[in-house]
Amino acid sequence: MTTQPRFVSPDDLPDTLWRWREKAMCLPPDLVAAWTRLLNRHELRQLAEQPRPEKGPIGGISKEATDQHLAWSFTGSSARVELAMLDAQTSMPDIADALMQVFSGGRVAVADLPCGSGAAILTILTTLAELRRQGRVPREPLEVVITAGEFSEQARAYAAEGIHTVRASLEAQAIWVDPTFLHWDVCDAMSNSDLIREMTLRSQACGARMLVMANFSGFLQREGKWNDARPQFDELFRHSRDENSSVVWIEPQSNEVTHEKGGFFSRLRQWLEKTWARFIQTAQREGERAALAKAEAQVVDALNPKRRFNVHLAVMRLDLRLQR
Repeated sequence: MTTQPRFVSPDDLPDTLWRWREKAMCLPPDLVAAWTRLLNRHELRQLAEQPRPEKGPIGGISKEATDQHLAWSFTGSSARVELAMLDAQTSMPDIADALMQVFSGGRVAVADLPCGSGAAILTILTTLAELRRQGRVPREPLEVVITAGEFSEQARAYAAEGIHTVRASLEAQAIWVDPTFLHWDVCDAMSNSDLIREMTLRSQACGARMLVMANFSGFLQREGKWNDARPQFDELFRHSRDENSSVVWIEPQSNEVTHEKGGFFSRLRQWLEKTWARFIQTAQREGERAALAKAEAQVVDALNPKRRFNVHLAVMRLDLRLQR
């Protein structure tokens, strides 16, 4: 079987994102600048420099929980998204190339759910901008229409501030963003319907649609909210089907997520196969099902470049294309 060329060859990744000699990933410079500005402006730098608890925060309603997540978990969340996009060690080329292809140009609608403090969408945008800045991908005009849903008002405010911070550097690379940030309670049917209505209205005239679901397993699995949330996911997936629509679900690679019996992705896959088998297409690699992929890497610490931390990624990608 002929190997398909990569959208961005791992050998061609710039040193600003991947250090081949050390085999270490670097967070995009614009992302680091936006995150540290948030920390400094909201007096969270000292908290971020403290050792992270063994079981890091999963976010929450309170400002304290949101601040802890921004300080201790933002860069880990960002690193997982970047690793899925770059795939420097060729662990998931189909998923990485699909992500890069969607954002190669044109008008794209992205739903970032739950958006938290903006780690996922900010990482996608700043990684793209850095690849363009370094001449690794063409600077085709790209408009990204962002619908970000999140329960925490404080987290939404941080995400909006982060987008505002990077806007000028994105536009310098021919990337324009049109974001809106909405209250979203995945366990509430009315809240979910309001979000879907906004997504539908804002996705008009978009050539591609993508749901980015990231860092949700702590709430859905650990806190036991999956059964309450499942009807809303049914509605969300049903109304997200389109000619060129997909879902990328990114989580930490842990037993809680990847265990074949009882892990979150196992539960998610059972739901997909039972409810959506007729309508979805899972990513394929060399003729075999590759809906779930894993990768890991060392990452340069954004606050102390001499340090490294490990990131472990588990990701699923699904196509939600209309069936004719």
